[in-house]
Amino acid sequence: MNNGKMLVSELLPRIDPETRELVQTMLNRNGAHHELTIKELLQQFPNFGMIKEERLALLRLLYVEGNKYAPKLDFERRCQILALHRTGITREALSRMFNVDRRTITHICNPHSPNYKDVREHEIGMGQERFRSMFLNDTIINRALAFRQDTEKETQTNNRFAKAKEGIHVVKGVNCEVEHRVVIGWRGPDSEEVAGWYYRDLDSDFPDKWFCASEESLRTSQACYIAMLKDITDKIMVP
Repeated sequence: MNNGKMLVSELLPRIDPETRELVQTMLNRNGAHHELTIKELLQQFPNFGMIKEERLALLRLLYVEGNKYAPKLDFERRCQILALHRTGITREALSRMFNVDRRTITHICNPHSPNYKDVREHEIGMGQERFRSMFLNDTIINRALAFRQDTEKETQTNNRFAKAKEGIHVVKGVNCEVEHRVVIGWRGPDSEEVAGWYYRDLDSDFPDKWFCASEESLRTSQACYIAMLKDITDKIMVP
């Protein structure tokens, strides 16, 4: 929680141009200057809650002061994310485009999230069409579409970077009395006919052999792990 001690001059460069212009207009109207603290600014506008646009502008200043991550993703970029999501750009594509975690994208776009309410309120106040036209242009949209296309291609191909389940796992069949150590690993075209995710049972009769559970299991380590569980349980016999 911030305490309103930061100067307005420190915060203005960190907010979107429209809000910055509005705050500047408010300062000029009251004969104020940029060296006010946020607390002093609020004292100059005791009834700012009666004016929606000005209330939101001051709330954004407070939010930026209290958010240590604000410089990484400023208000304008958050609005771009919301507007792009409205056009059908996926969370994964937006995450890569803006270089932030997918949870951040979810919080921005989720109407029930306690975070980034100012962004969603800004859209509601302006209306979706005006909001979209203000924060998006052809360059941004085309860039987002390129990221979405790349993301969709990856979901249809074997992805060596999807390695959440890479490594050794211990598997025990329902009717089996012993555990088997199973390795999930990426095998490239130099070692397998098709590059993808394979598994190796270290406690089987063929501990050095890599197996492919299915064509789909080649795509990610998670898919390989799930398919392996069924595949290897069927092969494990009670000793």
